[in-house]
Amino acid sequence: MTQPTQDKPQNPIHLVIMGVSGSGKTTLARIIGERTGRPVLEADDLHPAENLAILDRGEVPSKAKYVNWLESVRDWMSEHGRAGESTVVACPALTRAHREVLNEAEGITFFVHLYGTFDVLSERMSHRIGRDMPQELLVAQLELLERLHSDELGIQLDVTRKPEDLVDDALASAKFAETAYGSES
Repeated sequence: MTQPTQDKPQNPIHLVIMGVSGSGKTTLARIIGERTGRPVLEADDLHPAENLAILDRGEVPSKAKYVNWLESVRDWMSEHGRAGESTVVACPALTRAHREVLNEAEGITFFVHLYGTFDVLSERMSHRIGRDMPQELLVAQLELLERLHSDELGIQLDVTRKPEDLVDDALASAKFAETAYGSES
């Protein structure tokens, strides 16, 4: 079996897999990373301990704390973008303002919004592997969530579909965006 290769486009494209807790962001990001050979970031890994404690209580960090965290995610994306590397990032990016911070990254930012009903997401959270997040966080995130606007670069995908289909749709849509913005990969 051959190793996946990393294309080095003129305009690196950052696939931001976004959505609330339980939507499968990390799973999808890892699969895309394995398939494409792109570096993958679980954005929660960049949260300071103080933010994680807030999240563990089922709350969303203050706007200032959240923006500081998003800026560190953006900076990670930019570092790779300057090196000509496209990336995959699992990050909630719940509001347009959050996504605007990520859009400042070097390269093209393409959002893959994974969405589902409260019941579906809640059930998925109860079976998640890894860091447990309280149901209160799901409620808070759903209240904060703004779906992608028509002028934002991205696609919305239903989480009840098979992961392989979600990956195929995400990559095909991102490839279309990459082509439309002059990349050569």
